[in-house]
Amino acid sequence: MNLIWDMMNDLSFIISLGMISIPIPGIASPIQSMLSAIIYMDLLMTDKWLSPFLEWIVQNSEDEDSPLNLFLESQGFQSQLILYNLGSTLIFIEIQVFLLIYAGLMRLLSSMSILGKKQYEFLEKRLIWGGTIRFIIQQFQPLIFSSLINIRCASKQDLRAQSPGIRLNFCLSVIIFAVMLALLVIFHVIVKKGKAREYKYSTLIEGLNQTKNPFAQYWTVWTLYKWTLMCLILILLTDYPCQQLQLLTILSLLSASLQLSVQPMDSPLENAICLFNELMATCYLYVLIGLASAGDDIPLREALGLSLISLLILAIVVNMLKVFILIGVEIYKRIRKRWCNRERVTVSTVEAKKHPMPELEEIKEDIREEEEETEEFKGDARLKIKQSRIRRRLVILQEKRQNEAASVPHQYQNQSIWAEDVTSKQFR
Repeated sequence: MNLIWDMMNDLSFIISLGMISIPIPGIASPIQSMLSAIIYMDLLMTDKWLSPFLEWIVQNSEDEDSPLNLFLESQGFQSQLILYNLGSTLIFIEIQVFLLIYAGLMRLLSSMSILGKKQYEFLEKRLIWGGTIRFIIQQFQPLIFSSLINIRCASKQDLRAQSPGIRLNFCLSVIIFAVMLALLVIFHVIVKKGKAREYKYSTLIEGLNQTKNPFAQYWTVWTLYKWTLMCLILILLTDYPCQQLQLLTILSLLSASLQLSVQPMDSPLENAICLFNELMATCYLYVLIGLASAGDDIPLREALGLSLISLLILAIVVNMLKVFILIGVEIYKRIRKRWCNRERVTVSTVEAKKHPMPELEEIKEDIREEEEETEEFKGDARLKIKQSRIRRRLVILQEKRQNEAASVPHQYQNQSIWAEDVTSKQFR
């Protein structure tokens, strides 16, 4: 599943370039709109069933609400309000928040219930840290786009004269945008302090090679910075397409040069695919520059439109091929591992039948105290000497293991070690 997330993140930059304020001829724009819906996980078709409910909350008519421009509308941002533009992301956020609240309740109950403890341990490993960070990364672009669109449109209006629903959308947009920027700083600090090596933050450096270049560990954070700059350029400069092309081309070339010099991924295949995606995005921007310069030359515009479609299809096919190759390699490794384990078990069984197990020995220490009396004559005196000795014995217990269930008698072997004599004399 992580391979699919990575593929969608890699393609998100080139797909978002369809929001540049330059009309694209042919079917390239509808294809980009469909791909952006897949990448942003807008698969629940919320415009069919969620919009009436949101209209009741916002109390806003269709005449008052319109997209920021046609190019953003073609990519799924059909409103100026964040609740409409989030779409499926809004549902996923609610599910994520509900699961986090449920995990918190299970933590409180873990001290009183074994079932609550097991559920909390399950959710902690998969949801609380790694799952939440992955969700933020996956939904980073739609959250930034939706909040920034709402903030820009609301800045032109008098919020005091608007309905409470519209003011709610504006406040929610400001909060989400501020939280996204704060998360960028937090993720950067986590990586800088080395906490990303911990299991709960490992999503930030997952799949990155930190041995070649120290900047590689910041690659996920750099990607989020790049997406933020792209969103700012596309939303704040909607009326200036030439500046959009210039800034995005510089950003794409900078990202491609960093990818080539740093090579942040563990796998050479991943590095090659990431560099390929950056080059495809740069080529896409240059084709858009040619499309903006084509003017009214319809044959040239159609040819450039076909070039855009070809670049998109080529990027998608190559990335999907990478996913299939990596899945095949992973399946092959697992099958080979199981096969090797099965062969080892078979060989061990054969060797055990050929060579019976050696005798097992257990050494115990037996301590005994022995007394010995002797008589001596010194002149007319008669002395009776009583000597006490502590005798220590190492008892070696040998037991033969047989395959049969019948009991086997034990064989004993004694080794005696004499300790230092302790002599006491008694006079009679």
